[in-house]
Amino acid sequence: MSFLSPEALLALLLGSLYGAIFGAIPGLTATLAISLAIPVLLFLGPQVALAALIGITATAIFAGDIGSVLVRMPGTPASAAYTEELHEVAQKRSPAFALGLSAFPSAIGSLIGLGFLVVGSLGLVALARQFSSFEYFWLVLLGILSGILAVPRVLKGAIAFGLGMLLATIGYDPALGNPRFTFGQPSLLGGLDFIVALIAFFGVSEVLHHLLYGSRQPSPSAASLKLASVFRDYFLEANRFCWKERYSLLRSSLLGTFVGFLPGAGSDIAAWVSSNLRRMRQGRPEQVALDGTTANNAAVAGAWIPAMALGLPGDTLTAILLGMFLALGITPGPELFNKHGSLVVQIYLAFFLVSAILMPLGGYLSALVVNTLLKIPMRVLMGAVLGLCVVGAYAVNNNPFDLLLLAVLGGLGFMLRQGGFPLGLVVLGMVLGPLLEQHFMVSMIKTHWNLLSFFERPLALVLAFLNVAMVVAVLGLRRGWWAWLRLPAEERA
Repeated sequence: MSFLSPEALLALLLGSLYGAIFGAIPGLTATLAISLAIPVLLFLGPQVALAALIGITATAIFAGDIGSVLVRMPGTPASAAYTEELHEVAQKRSPAFALGLSAFPSAIGSLIGLGFLVVGSLGLVALARQFSSFEYFWLVLLGILSGILAVPRVLKGAIAFGLGMLLATIGYDPALGNPRFTFGQPSLLGGLDFIVALIAFFGVSEVLHHLLYGSRQPSPSAASLKLASVFRDYFLEANRFCWKERYSLLRSSLLGTFVGFLPGAGSDIAAWVSSNLRRMRQGRPEQVALDGTTANNAAVAGAWIPAMALGLPGDTLTAILLGMFLALGITPGPELFNKHGSLVVQIYLAFFLVSAILMPLGGYLSALVVNTLLKIPMRVLMGAVLGLCVVGAYAVNNNPFDLLLLAVLGGLGFMLRQGGFPLGLVVLGMVLGPLLEQHFMVSMIKTHWNLLSFFERPLALVLAFLNVAMVVAVLGLRRGWWAWLRLPAEERA
C-alpha cells in the first residue's frame, strides 16, 4: 500500500481535520491529539498510520492561529508568540486576510522545511550533534534576550519574563529534585501546567477584559460575510503580501527549520525567536505574524530531521512519533533509509500534500467559519470562550485543582494586562525559563561550578558573542548611539 492509495489519502484527510479541531480549541494540543489517536492507529498499517500522524501534526500547529484571529486566544503554545499581532491584523484588515497570513506562510515554511528534510538532514544533524549544554544555554538566552528587547518598554518586559520564570520554578527542581514553592500543596509538586497557564493568561484575561470594559463587535469590514470578499482577502491580498515579504519568508523558514531540528527546541521556540527578531526591527503586526507562522510550521518538518536520520526526537511530538515507529516495527535512524526507502519517500509525499493542499484549503474553510462566528453577539461568544477555557483546562489533566489555577492565573493575567505588562513574555518565561535553568545547572554540575567553561568551546563562544552583540546593537539603536553612522563621512571625522 502506498500513500496514494484511497485508504492512506483518507487517513491523511481525516487526520488533518482531527488535528485542526484540536489545534483550534485551547487546551487540546497536538500532543494530546496524537496521544488519543495512537491506540487506534496501532491497528492500522504503517502507511495509513503515518499518513494520519503527519496530517495531525501539521494541521494542529497551523490551526492554533484560529483562536488568535477570532478572540485573541492562541490554540497552541507556539501561536502565543504572535497572538497579539495576528488578532490586530484581523481587527484592522479582516479575519480572512489574517488567516491567509497564517495559512500560506505556514504552508511555505512547511515546504521549505520539507526540502531540508529531504536533501539536508544528515548534514544539519551533524551540526546539531556539536551542541552541548553550554551551547544550548547561550541559544536559549539568545531567545530570551530577543523577546525582552523586542518590546517597547524593556523593564516591563524583563519583569514579565521574570514572573513567568518564577511561576515555572514551582514544583520539583529539575536538576536536584527538591520541591520548590509548593506551600505544602501536593497538587503543585508537578508544577503549574503550561497549557492551563496559557489558557488563563490569554483566554480568561480576555473574557475579564470584555466583561469589565464592555464587549464590542468587530468592525464591519472585519465581519463581512460576502464570499467574494473572503476569497479576495484570503487568496489575493494575503498572497500579494506574502510575495512582498518573500525574503522574510525564506529567512524565517530557514530559522524555523534550524531551531526545529535542535533536540528539545521545537516549533514553540522557533515561533518566539522569529517573531521577536522582527519586533526588534520595528516590524508591523503583519510582518511579525508572518515571520512567526512561517518559523512555527518550518520547525515541524525540521523536528523530523533528527528523528528520521538518528532516531533522536526534536520535540515532544516527534518523541511520540518515534514510539509509534517502534510500535509499528520500524527502527528510526540510518536503517530507516536503508531498509524502508519507499516508506521514507511516502512520508515526504504526505508532508507535501498536507503543506501544499490541505493547509491552504483548511485555512479558507476556517475563514468562512470565523466570519460566520463574528455574527454572534460578542457577549455570547465570550461566554462560549470561557466555557471552552474551563473544559480545555480540565481536560489537560482531569484535575479539579487546575480550575483553581485557571481562575488565579486568569486574574493575574488581567492585572498584568491592565498594567501594560506583555503577557507574551510571561509565557516566554514559562517556556524558556526551565530550559535556561536546566542547561545552566547541568553545565555547572559537570564542570564543578566553573563559570569559565561557558566560554571554552568555540561554538559556545560564538553564541555568547551573539548575545552581547545583540544587546549592544539594540540598546544602541534605541539610545541613538549609532546615529553618527548616518552622517556624511566628513562630518564623522
